[in-house]
Amino acid sequence: METTPVWVSIIRLALPMMFSMIAQLVYNMTDTFFIGQTGDPNMVAGISLAMPLFMVSQGIGNIFGVGASSYISRMLGAREIETARRTNAVSFYTTILAGVVITIAMLLFRKPILHVIGTSDVTFPYADSYFTIISGFIVIALLNISLSGQIRSEGATDKAMIGTLIGIILNIILDPVFILVFHMGTAGAAWATVIGQAASLVYLLWCFMSPHTMLSIHPRDFKPSGKIYGEILKIGLPAALSNIVMSLAMAVRNLMAASYGDLVIAGMGVTIRVESLSFMLIMALAMGYQPFAGFNYGAKNYGRLKKGMKITFMYTTALALFFVGAFALAGRSIIALFINDAPTITAGASFLHAFLFGLPVMGIQMTIMVTFQALGKPVLGTIVSLGRQCLFYIPLVYVFNHFWGFEGFVYSQPVADIATTTIALFLVRGLLKELKHHEK
Repeated sequence: METTPVWVSIIRLALPMMFSMIAQLVYNMTDTFFIGQTGDPNMVAGISLAMPLFMVSQGIGNIFGVGASSYISRMLGAREIETARRTNAVSFYTTILAGVVITIAMLLFRKPILHVIGTSDVTFPYADSYFTIISGFIVIALLNISLSGQIRSEGATDKAMIGTLIGIILNIILDPVFILVFHMGTAGAAWATVIGQAASLVYLLWCFMSPHTMLSIHPRDFKPSGKIYGEILKIGLPAALSNIVMSLAMAVRNLMAASYGDLVIAGMGVTIRVESLSFMLIMALAMGYQPFAGFNYGAKNYGRLKKGMKITFMYTTALALFFVGAFALAGRSIIALFINDAPTITAGASFLHAFLFGLPVMGIQMTIMVTFQALGKPVLGTIVSLGRQCLFYIPLVYVFNHFWGFEGFVYSQPVADIATTTIALFLVRGLLKELKHHEK
């Protein structure tokens, strides 16, 4: 991260992240794909409705996966190794506690929550069985998110990738067995996911107990302090808030879709997973640049940081344009891979077509957001992360749906994406002036 040519360094850091994200995407899509093979759109709708609830828990994981990793990268760049080790250990044990609390809350209130987010009498049993099993083992998912972020903070993105691959391979093997052979339905999808996540966690724990890492999860390094928690929460809470708001936006989207029928919910649920193929790969490329940005900011190498940001802009935008072309040409066929139901495919294609209008600017938006997080600028990072799903999307979806009906509903997201990127470009100008001042 200090001496390798910038474009090579970012590619080396980003490629394992992108492979890891592809594996995570397959993870998410596998459940939907094999549930879709049952030919029951209500099952697809059931697991789609449960997704916003898990994004809340993932947000808690991001407090430590993003917040701790940002601070760790900066401390490694400043050569404060002991602080980095303590931060990692504090994050690990606090994540476990948070996972236990979330599990209890989700299991206690699962029925009223599922009704509030739009389940019908038909879809409730499918959403409930999936949700209950995943909630019971949410601590495993949180530790995977947290430890993957922290292992990336020292540049070991290949280890994070391997951990995810272990889980996805198990998930791909178990999904068809549980869903199609044993006919376990959405419960089978949930068990396949939990077992895969558990295997990933075992590998990550082994990585942190090996002598090849500068970080630690050993109890002796669990030395909490106000400074460590303050630095974690400064970046982590805005990242968590972003996930929570995203889950709120998804719940609003589900409720809006429910007014058009369960088939629209199913079509939207499939399309969200197709869209995530582009969104998460762009995000992965930007996140590969994150430890580079944090390290060089901590080392006060501002010229190298700015060069890395510009190169990441180019990489992420090129990737976004590639997906625009791919989805425009084959989007409907991709949706049809998941479920063979014409009305569901038609509904999904409407969402995907609208998504393409905002996709070209997503690389710029994600790079700016990740830069603010890496440099320890929580307010700016929060503005960008909340803009897409809260500041713009939630008001727009109600206004557009009121005036233009279903068409307004599906086009509210790309308009929110474009507005958020415009705000992000305005904010990053101030950061570039600050870095120029530091260089002088």
